[in-house]
Amino acid sequence: MILLFFFAPLPNVHAQGGEALIETASVSVENYTTFSSNNFSFTFEVHEQIGQSSNVSAEVLLVSPEGVQLSNTTLSVPSLVGFGEANVSATVSGVPFGFSHLTVTLTGGVGENTSTHSTSFTRIVQRLRPLNVSFGGPASVLSDAVDENGSLVGNTSLSDGDFVRFEFPIINHGDVDWSGHVTLRLVNGGSDTNYTLENISVSATTSEQIVVRPTTRLVEGTLGWELNLSMNLSSAEGNHALSGSFEVAPPPLPVLSMALLSNSDNVVSGEVLTVNITVWNNGTAPFNGVLICLLDGDQHLNETLEVLIGENKTATLNTTAKPVLVQCDVAAQRVSEASSLPATLVVTIPSAIFEAAGSSSPSFSGGPWHHGDRLNGNMLLRNMGVLDGRVRLGFTVDGVEYPGEWLTLGEGAAGEVSTSAPFLRSGDVGVEWWLESDDGAVEGVESGAAEFSIKTQQSVSLAIENVERTSDGSVEATLTVNLDPGRSREVLLRTGYETGDSTVFLSEHRVVLEPGVLVQSLSLGKVKGESVVASVSAVDWSIGPGPLFDQVSMPSDITEYWVTFGEITDPLRPLEGDLVTVTVTFHQSGPQSEERGELWLVDAYGSLLVRATSPVWDGNDEVSVPLTVTWPKGSTVVVGAVWSIGGENVGEEASYISGQAVVESDVDFPIGAMAMGLALGGALVLVARLRFRAEGSSKPKKLEESSPNQAIKSSSEEKREISCPSCDRRLRVPLTYNGSVGCPDCSTKFNVTAEPATPPSETKSVRDDSEKPDAVKTNSPPAKKAKNDGKVELACPDCSQTLRIPESYRGSVRCPACTKIFKAGEGKVSSE
Repeated sequence: MILLFFFAPLPNVHAQGGEALIETASVSVENYTTFSSNNFSFTFEVHEQIGQSSNVSAEVLLVSPEGVQLSNTTLSVPSLVGFGEANVSATVSGVPFGFSHLTVTLTGGVGENTSTHSTSFTRIVQRLRPLNVSFGGPASVLSDAVDENGSLVGNTSLSDGDFVRFEFPIINHGDVDWSGHVTLRLVNGGSDTNYTLENISVSATTSEQIVVRPTTRLVEGTLGWELNLSMNLSSAEGNHALSGSFEVAPPPLPVLSMALLSNSDNVVSGEVLTVNITVWNNGTAPFNGVLICLLDGDQHLNETLEVLIGENKTATLNTTAKPVLVQCDVAAQRVSEASSLPATLVVTIPSAIFEAAGSSSPSFSGGPWHHGDRLNGNMLLRNMGVLDGRVRLGFTVDGVEYPGEWLTLGEGAAGEVSTSAPFLRSGDVGVEWWLESDDGAVEGVESGAAEFSIKTQQSVSLAIENVERTSDGSVEATLTVNLDPGRSREVLLRTGYETGDSTVFLSEHRVVLEPGVLVQSLSLGKVKGESVVASVSAVDWSIGPGPLFDQVSMPSDITEYWVTFGEITDPLRPLEGDLVTVTVTFHQSGPQSEERGELWLVDAYGSLLVRATSPVWDGNDEVSVPLTVTWPKGSTVVVGAVWSIGGENVGEEASYISGQAVVESDVDFPIGAMAMGLALGGALVLVARLRFRAEGSSKPKKLEESSPNQAIKSSSEEKREISCPSCDRRLRVPLTYNGSVGCPDCSTKFNVTAEPATPPSETKSVRDDSEKPDAVKTNSPPAKKAKNDGKVELACPDCSQTLRIPESYRGSVRCPACTKIFKAGEGKVSSE
């Protein structure tokens, strides 16, 4: 019993006989599985096969391809019951880059291998190397010279004028593919250009050769380059930028040499000196440019020159024989630095030799200077040579030469050379001066420079003011002339007047203006014209912008009359039959007149309301008079005025609103009776008007049937024919028109006068056309005088335009057609 009790708790070892195996399909790792981390995890399942419990463990072994054990780990597997399953997770740490062999083996209660289960499995796994993309070294970047089409030109190096083709590798040392952009930056000859190649792909553990052909033409010097990778490089290793440079050699160039030969031994001063220029080309490119030769620094030859490789060309320069330095060079094409240029030749010939006899630089005068003024210069020279010769002084201002007159000096003689030049702008202006002789030599200082401070251009403006006509008919005005600050200036002033066909200058004189304002009083006398004119022009200097001509209308020499009504009546809203005060104002302009005239006030039906005489002026330009009238019928009453004064009739009209009589009634309106009354009244009015027409009524109250303005309008719409006094062109003008008329053919201006009209009568009806008051006449200019008005016709010497001027006038006249100003005696005169 004691033994049974002791052995009963012990496990029954003979009951644990299960068989455990790894299900092959459950292994999560496959052959050649790749991963990036240094830790690798996987899972698999263990199945019990015969229905008995089983205890097993798993050994995880990692070995390099060379057989070196990298790690060895034993994993505990949960106990399995009969036909039980267990999921096992494993992690291998410290996995190196590259390939490794992973082996997992079960130990303990295991069974026999089957097609689906086994005691172990082996897999090849790979830890990927990280992205490692980079350029090669600077030596791996290659450059080739190509033309604009990308074809190789055959040069072993880059040359000026070539294009370049770049070739460089991109290497991927990692096990990860890369795709991104490449940027190429080129710096050459002052230009800085970037070129980008997009979507460049490089597979893992490979390299790609990239070719770029920029469109920039190379310039001699250094070609700096810089390469950069971009996109998907945040954690990538490698060299992602590279830079360097190439030297760009000069292009193929001509190598020129030059020789100068002259006939100076066979000529004397003043004859023709011939210089032969021979040019050889020993370079690697033809020359096609320009040959330039200077004589004492002044260019005398500039012609195209073409010299092929290995050839020579000769050009000829002819000039006046004298001592001279000849210098020749080429331009317009680059030549090699090995060229023998420029070439020089010193010609020595007996001749005149000019030296300064006093100051070694010119004397300048004419200042202080403004824009438009001239700089004067002179210099004393002596001929120290053995022959006669000539010399001159010149200025150069802003690139423009201003040579003076030639001065001929005999052997040992002295004289002064001079010149002048204008200043065409303000500010600081540099002036170069120089001496030259075409048959002699200039020794000593022969050129120089000076700087001048030039003020802004002075302007003159003039204005005519206070034009008025005196009581005796004379025209007077004030002329104001303003000169800008600076120097005093002499000007020519002209003053006069303008008629319809010409400008007559009565005064013409020179005046020296000081800076500031000059005020002159003008008295033109009793002239008849349209306007007062004045002009100013500079005398021997350049005047600035400004009004140089002014013209102001001349006051009329005819008194003009007009009449106006007051705006309101007294009472303000009169009724028919009321005595109403209407204010009438009489006006005049022009020469003061004390003349009086007759005034008629009429209503819209032509009935005379009142007749009055205009009041005394007492030296005033306007006088107001209240007139009392019996108010006519109508809700709106039109009152017309006809004023007969100074041989003419002027008129005006005004309308006023009448009041309404208030009638109170508590009975209905007799509509039928009102209609009968209106009809009967209309019939009576019609009969009366027909009878009035037949009898020709002479009652004083019937002055006009219509308002004065209607009569005026009827008269003004009628026209008559007139003829131009210069070309006989027929023109049509209104009967009542007074004023100036311009001929459309010859542009002649002349005056016309309205046809005479009959003044209004108290006892005559305005229905009689022969007895109507004249139309209103306002602002009428004086009528044209008859042919015997003391004027003569003359023709413009430039365009033959005919002008009329006073017979006794001998001053300047301006043509209205071509604006030429000429003396009265210069035109062809014919009396009228």
